[in-house]
Amino acid sequence: MEISSVIIVGFVVLLIGISKSAFAGALGVFAVPLLMIKFSAIEAIGLMLPLLIIADIMTVKGFWKQWDSALLKSLIPGALIGIVIANLLIDVINAEDLRYIIALICIVFAVKNILFKQIQLHILNNKVGAYIMSTLSGISSTFVHAGGPPLIIYFSAIGLAPTKFVATAAIFFAIMNLVKLIGFISLGFLTTDLVLTALTFIPLAFVGHWLGIKINNKLDKQLFLKVMNYLLLVLGGWLIFTAN
Repeated sequence: MEISSVIIVGFVVLLIGISKSAFAGALGVFAVPLLMIKFSAIEAIGLMLPLLIIADIMTVKGFWKQWDSALLKSLIPGALIGIVIANLLIDVINAEDLRYIIALICIVFAVKNILFKQIQLHILNNKVGAYIMSTLSGISSTFVHAGGPPLIIYFSAIGLAPTKFVATAAIFFAIMNLVKLIGFISLGFLTTDLVLTALTFIPLAFVGHWLGIKINNKLDKQLFLKVMNYLLLVLGGWLIFTAN
């Protein structure tokens, strides 16, 4: 592998580690476009999955049993349905259109929380909201590895505390990424070479995880939610900017 490719993959691994442990996977949206600087779209998407799973293992271990079990149970069914829908419609749904939809949702929600805090989105603060947003997360994660924004929007809407926010997102995405393995292998997106490449960057994944934990420990609930809202605004712009 060229040194430039090593640098890019290394940076992405650090980014994913920090993202998972500090910001519930929000920064993961930046990863695929960065990898596509040196890899094809299929290779970038394929390489991302084992990198995400490695980070998932570390984050789940770091936040073991600190997640909201009841909330998790309400999220998993929708996520699984979303993954199935995405795999069934992978030749029908335009991934770029999905990026624009996710981007628009991110921007509208972020602007609402930053400028119009008094407006409450009661439609999301219930089991139906959990089902809708987890399904959307499953679909967008399967297509463009952008499952974070819908989940972050839902967790922000219900005011989830930082530790439960990150821990619940960690176990949620760990389960979802393991399920996604089936589709990725059957579609030929995941190769032995890509898996071996991901495994060589495990030491950097530990560093990213450690940095993420340090960042998360310094953020109280209000500051954490404020950071997440601004991240959603940036993510929405990034998804539009990087669309073909």
